Amino acid sequence: MSAITFENIFKSYRQTFVLNDVSLILPAGQTTAIVGESGSGKSTLLQLVNGLVRPDRGIIRIEEKELNYQYISSVRKKMGYVVQGAGLFPHLTIRENITLLARLSGWHQHAIDERYDGFLEAFGLNKDLSERYPHSLSGGQQQRVGLCRAMILDPKLLLLDEPFSALDPITREAIYEKFLQVINREKSILLVTHDMNEALKLASYLVILRNGKVIQEGDPYNVANHPVNQYVERFFVGAHG
Repeated sequence: MSAITFENIFKSYRQTFVLNDVSLILPAGQTTAIVGESGSGKSTLLQLVNGLVRPDRGIIRIEEKELNYQYISSVRKKMGYVVQGAGLFPHLTIRENITLLARLSGWHQHAIDERYDGFLEAFGLNKDLSERYPHSLSGGQQQRVGLCRAMILDPKLLLLDEPFSALDPITREAIYEKFLQVINREKSILLVTHDMNEALKLASYLVILRNGKVIQEGDPYNVANHPVNQYVERFFVGAHG
């Protein structure tokens, strides 16, 4: 089963194509990295999945079921979404931010507390942070909180839009390690990044976009060893898995 299928997707703004006839089948239970320069269309591709953007033409399927934007709210409950800078609510405490979706979904308080405590431990967050507000946390701590919030309902699909790019290299590596420990093999993850090192570290499937078109896709190391052109090859200069 595929996690996400894009069939002949077109999206334009002011007559300029952001996505131009994109067709992809992304594997379930794996992390797929969408890599490309700024303006390549990678974030738009992710936003189509959670309904922030709608295609001009084409069909999107999630687990073989066509995405119906009329019922996007119910679909969103089955996916987690993390953006650069964590996107935390500044007026909510760390506990309130992480548990928000579980509370809105009517979870029993005991189940919420148990899952909350488990995530703090898994991501190396001190429980003393619980009643603090996002502005008082470091960038790395905020990003971990954002990941906890996105994963609190244990979604089968996780969307990550440049979530680690603003962090320093040491903090980024620490979060990679925690993230890889926490995610399970049944979860499908779509990661948007411009960093090939990040893609090689986290992903088992790679898609390279340029000017709204798919240039190459496949196993990251097959792509690295058999780039279709110099544009693809350039991404791997200095990169390491």
